[in-house]
Amino acid sequence: MKKLLLVGVCLIALSACQAHNPSTGGAVIGGLTGGLLGNTIGKGDGRTAAIIGGAIVGTIVGAELAGGNRNRSHSQPQQRTRVTVGQCNHISNAGVRAACERGVAERDRQRQQQAEDLAYQCGRYGRCN
Repeated sequence: MKKLLLVGVCLIALSACQAHNPSTGGAVIGGLTGGLLGNTIGKGDGRTAAIIGGAIVGTIVGAELAGGNRNRSHSQPQQRTRVTVGQCNHISNAGVRAACERGVAERDRQRQQQAEDLAYQCGRYGRCN
């Protein structure tokens, strides 16, 4: 029982290093549960190894169940998809619809450029409307 308590205290101390991690609670509960199961299953000299192994596996499983490893560093950033009904969707001819969409895109680029110019003048020269 002392070993189980020691493992629990170590897990809590190690999990405090990542206080802002949402999986901390799951990792602590999983580690304590795994250590308790390891203590129950282990017999004789193998009990210590079972406690440590159960605590490690429980910590990993608890962190995964709590959702701590959803944002891994090698994952692609999420991009928002904007679905809009275009002004040219009523046109059935594909070539004409493409020309219409190019015209809308050009108009949107011009509006964006004007907005950026106004923001620049406001910041640079103080000419804000």
